[in-house]
Formats: sequence, C-alpha cells, structure tokens
Amino acid sequence: MHGHRTYSLLLIGLGVAMAAGFGLYGRAFEPLSGDLTRIGWYSENEFGWTKPEQRFDPPLALAGALDGSYNIIALGDSFTVDEATHSAGATWPHELAHDTGLRIGVFDSGTLAIDRLLASPGYREHPPIALVYETVERSLVPRHGDATTAESCAAAVPTPRAGSKIAPLDVAPVPLLRPTRRDWNDWPASYAIDYLLQNLLRVLRGRETTSAVRLAMNEGGLFSSRAERALLVYGEDFNKIGWRLADWDAAACALLRLQDRVQANGRTAFLVMIVPDKLSVYAPFLPYRDFDAISHLDRLAETPGLNLVRLGAAFDPRRTVDLYLPDDTHWSPLTQALAGKAVRDALIERGVLLR
Repeated sequence: MHGHRTYSLLLIGLGVAMAAGFGLYGRAFEPLSGDLTRIGWYSENEFGWTKPEQRFDPPLALAGALDGSYNIIALGDSFTVDEATHSAGATWPHELAHDTGLRIGVFDSGTLAIDRLLASPGYREHPPIALVYETVERSLVPRHGDATTAESCAAAVPTPRAGSKIAPLDVAPVPLLRPTRRDWNDWPASYAIDYLLQNLLRVLRGRETTSAVRLAMNEGGLFSSRAERALLVYGEDFNKIGWRLADWDAAACALLRLQDRVQANGRTAFLVMIVPDKLSVYAPFLPYRDFDAISHLDRLAETPGLNLVRLGAAFDPRRTVDLYLPDDTHWSPLTQALAGKAVRDALIERGVLLR
C-alpha cells in the first residue's frame, strides 16, 4: 500500500514537472501574431516583425451596416476588414478616411454578397459616390473566373464623376508594436508540446505538412524579422499554377460586368483592387525561377475600361521593408497606408474626388 502511494506521488510529481517544463519552454516563444506562424507552427521568435507599424486609434472607417449611409463603401476580404488577428484601425479604409475626411463604410465580402449590398435599403436610398471592391489574387479566378469571356468584353456604362471635395482629417496614426512578452500567467504547455510534435513530423516526412510553406530567399533585408532570408507563404498561393490565361480573361470580364452593374445608377463609381499574393510579389527573390510567371495580373491591368486601382512602384519589397508581414499573408499597416493613398489617387484621377 505504501509503495503504491509512493508510486502514485512519483507519477503526479513527474506530470507536474513535465507540465512546468513544457510551460517554461512555451514561455520562451513570443506570442503568436501572424496567420502563417499560427497555421504552420513556425516561431514568432524567427518570423515576427520588429519594425514599428502604425494604426488609427480610434479607427476612422466604420463597420458597415446595411441600413447605413456612406460616402464610400469598401467591400473586401481580410485585407480590407479589421479582423481579430489584426489591430483595428490599420487597414486601408482607415487611411482613405483620413486622407479624404469622408464617411467610409467597410463590409466583409466573405459574409456579404455584393447583390445583397446593392439591394440593401441604405445603398438604394443613399448611393455612395464610390464602391471599392478588393479581393486577394488567389481568390480572383475561384470567385470570378467561371464567366464566359465574350469577344467584345468591354465596359458599357461610363464612370460617374461625383467631384466631391476632400478634406483630410487632422489626426495622426499611433505607433503599433508587436507584443514580444507573454503575460506572467501565460504558461502555454500544450502549445509547446504541439509545436514540438508538428515540427518533428515536418522533419521526419522531409516536406511541409501544413498550409504554410517556408522558402529560402537569395536576398536579405526585405523583412524586419530575424529570419530575413526566409519567406513564409500560404499554400493556396500555388493554386495559380493551374489557372489558364482564359481564366484570367474571364475574371477580368466578370469584373467589368460587375462594374457596369454598380455604375448603372449613374451615381456610384466602381473601383477594383486586386491584392497580389505574397508568393507573386517575392518570387523574384527566390533562388529559382519556377514561380516568376505564376501571376498574370498584368492582363487585368491591360483590360480596357476596367477601373483598376494601380498599386504602382511604391509596392516594391526593396523600397518598403515588411511590404508584407514576414509572419503573415497580409500587408503591413504601413503598406495598408500606401494602398489607401492608391485608392484615393484612383478616385481623384477619375474625377470622383477633388483635391
């Protein structure tokens, strides 16, 4: 009896010691920040950004409501909408609200179909001067590539020119830093165990076992992370390998049809912003040329009549450290600010806004 009790106490003590050990090991990891480090079981210590970013506090753009009234509507995915994994006030609609002083309503295209938005009471009673539709490149063909491409696929409805005067807001963004220390009561033993198991499985199989893919780069200085010569990308970025040129053309045609629908009321200008995948942007910095031709966004840029937000030379990894966050699929907040200015400039170019 005494021996059984001693054995039980030893097992309990061993369990407590192991939990404490794994908890202590887990505390050595910086808190998770990026979606790629989270789904790929990579360490924020390696891939976490260290350069200060920025956001607006309080946020300047508004979470959209179907009965609301807005000067400009931004409809998009996680590059547009504030999500739980991103700090509020850091996406491009907030920068657009700052640079124009206009009321910006933000809607999530993942939960709201554009047909429902166009039919909503707020939209019909108070049409916005512009609707900016954003989608990430890897979703372009899955969402819009099933349209039949006509030989004369061209814009039929002219873009309204509202001529609204902009009045930039006199507020400044505040610094945004990534947390690198855990709370005193955060001892993530289960995370440490799973991290070890997932990375052991990766080593044993000799290949990637998650939907986050690590690639070596032949140039450093593009990221502020410690692993500056390593690139994390989302596995779905590779799906474009199977897309035909006809798929890209069909998507462009579908966007033109959507543009005509939005602009048919004679009051609302339509703009589309296609966000390049991280793999598309950083392919030139890989030591092999396999993915140099994976993207054909240039075909969309050549589509006559399509109101495309052109991101321009400012969106160059050599000019902007952390153009995309090293631990994430998304732009950094500083790049989001560049996107907001690109949307503003596109609206000014088309006469929708006036300086």
